Amino acid sequence: MSEMDSDALAGWEARCKSLGLLVTAPRRAILTAMLRLDQSLDAVTLLQAAREHHAGTSIGTVYRFLRELEQLGLVHIEAQLHSRSRWRLRGLPQATPERAPGNVREMLQQVQSFLRDLEKLGLAEALQMPRPTLATPATRPANHAPVDASLDTMQEIAERLGYRLA
Repeated sequence: MSEMDSDALAGWEARCKSLGLLVTAPRRAILTAMLRLDQSLDAVTLLQAAREHHAGTSIGTVYRFLRELEQLGLVHIEAQLHSRSRWRLRGLPQATPERAPGNVREMLQQVQSFLRDLEKLGLAEALQMPRPTLATPATRPANHAPVDASLDTMQEIAERLGYRLA
């Protein structure tokens, strides 16, 4: 495997892991095959190519992994009318997912949608006052003692987006 291929594979493995996917030897073989062939592939062709890198790869693993990648928006599927569907990786990660451009905007939209859902359930309320900007930190009462660092962070994010968690 060339250095560029191994860098791309490492990038995809990091991206998958950061999104909660387990990268097993068969899944690594599937990623390797998709990167090497760099074209839209049907599951059977992908299985054959992946088995060159890990003989124990099964068709079930190929389909499950492709479905998970598709749900996360990491692959593009080309549905064929009278033929097998084909999958292709969506653009190689140029940076870690946390720093990739575009992810922040998408994440912000997801968080705002989540906060609106929490508001509908009565677990958050929209604030009527101006939101704190990124430059000015959200104000906390002097007697504020964080119960849980994660919850405190979520509250701060909610406040910056104009909400208060219940």
